[in-house]
Amino acid sequence: MFGSDGFVVCVAALLAVLHGGAASTCVADALSSTRPVVNRRRCWRGGLKPPTSLAASPSGEIQIDPGEEADQKRILNREFATIALPAFFQLAAEPLAGLVDTAYLGRLGPSVLGGAGVAISAQYAVSKLYNDPLLRTSISLVASQDGRSRQQGGEASDESKRKSLSIAVSSALLLAFTVGAIQLLLYFTFAGQILRGMGVGPDSPMHHSAYSYLRVRALGTPAATLWLVTNGVFRGLGDTSTPLKYSILFTCLNAVLDPLFIFSLKFGASGAAAGTAIAQYTALCPLMISLHRKVGVDVFGQLKDLGGTLKEYVKAGSYIFLRTIGKVLAYSVCARQAALLGSVAAAAYNLTFQLGFATTQLCESVAVAVQTLLARELARGEDEVDGKEKIMAARKVRHLINGSIFVGGLVAGGLSFITHLKKDSVLRGLTTDLSIREASGSVFSAVLVTQVLKGLAYPCNGIVMGGLDWKFTMLAMWLANIVCVGMVQTWARAGTVTLGKIWWALAAFMGTQVVTSILRFQSKTGVWRLLRSEDTIVSDKSTVEP
Repeated sequence: MFGSDGFVVCVAALLAVLHGGAASTCVADALSSTRPVVNRRRCWRGGLKPPTSLAASPSGEIQIDPGEEADQKRILNREFATIALPAFFQLAAEPLAGLVDTAYLGRLGPSVLGGAGVAISAQYAVSKLYNDPLLRTSISLVASQDGRSRQQGGEASDESKRKSLSIAVSSALLLAFTVGAIQLLLYFTFAGQILRGMGVGPDSPMHHSAYSYLRVRALGTPAATLWLVTNGVFRGLGDTSTPLKYSILFTCLNAVLDPLFIFSLKFGASGAAAGTAIAQYTALCPLMISLHRKVGVDVFGQLKDLGGTLKEYVKAGSYIFLRTIGKVLAYSVCARQAALLGSVAAAAYNLTFQLGFATTQLCESVAVAVQTLLARELARGEDEVDGKEKIMAARKVRHLINGSIFVGGLVAGGLSFITHLKKDSVLRGLTTDLSIREASGSVFSAVLVTQVLKGLAYPCNGIVMGGLDWKFTMLAMWLANIVCVGMVQTWARAGTVTLGKIWWALAAFMGTQVVTSILRFQSKTGVWRLLRSEDTIVSDKSTVEP
């Protein structure tokens, strides 16, 4: 007798009688609209008052309230800042632990410092391949699950939403601990073989320091991977302030424990490793307690439920693992070619490479913020069935994309411009060697162009990862690798490679990542199909007559 929409109108009328005027707007909208009522549950929820941005015009044309849209974008801007700023300070603070080790070990002579340096390089080369996938995937997958939980609103119990988020977080921590335990066994068991592969044999004066540092530091690898992933989880939840607090605790503890173990207890290089490991375990405990209070971590209690999420992490992590290989390989080829040009060119390359530290930290924090918010908003938008809400979600996603690229480019461009103006002062502050300063100055233009492109590449990569577009980000990195390495190898075979050309190859490496990322989300296909909704013709609610 009644169509489905007629039934809805009747129910609305009944509710209007029972609840007074609260449901009258729903009835009016249902009666006046020539379109089917979509997502009717929203009309009755929350006091039976429909959102103003979801009203339809008498002609059936979709209306968007510009005031509400502006408010939502302002909220996103605030969230972006509250994620990016603490992330920047943490990214800037964490390398201080390594500088503390270097500062203290430097007092024990070149063999101790050199041995520890070899051990750190050996560990970094391996851990980088595993840790990057763990961090990147934990941010996006946790943020995506958080977005779905928020989208469910009143449609699911708080316990159900908390459990879904707990499973995502617990899976990430279980995987992190497993990878950390594997690294512990690898470094502890094969320390000698690893060091021989790095060119430090038993006869080397650096061997004892390198061997002792690597084995003791291996004991801290489970803490290091758990620390990394717990940070990623907090970032995925949009909280970068809590990790910053415990990162400062870690750095301060390391600064106190290092001299105690190195000098007072006379452990030497192994003392530096012990101080770092103990400091990280100590800071990790309260960080994980904070995480448990936030989401309810329960690995063993829900072990049977972790399988599906673990598969997601492993699949995504595999793509990021392959992506990281492509990135590290490109940097390694460029560094090797610079070394082949001689000691001055190698030193100039290293010096100019380090100039990008501030840019890297700032733009990495932008990438963290956009990756977190984009993963959350895309998940909410994909689950949305209401056409008007989908348009709003698409516009918020576009706002995040445009804003992050603008901020990244502005920051990198501003820093590069200031560096260019202060070029001579910067180079004098970094080296007293005139030949190295001249070599560095000769490639400064290429270096600064690379830094600007890096400032754009970081948020672009964060955008793609925020979209959980794992396969594409791997392919894009390898395409950038082919461009960069291809340029360097072509010049090397022709015997025309120079330090400047190496830097232009790195600029092409960054530029390729920017171009491919933009082409990807502008295609509005695959995971980016939500952006098609922003092209839907809408009317400004403020211009529609009541």
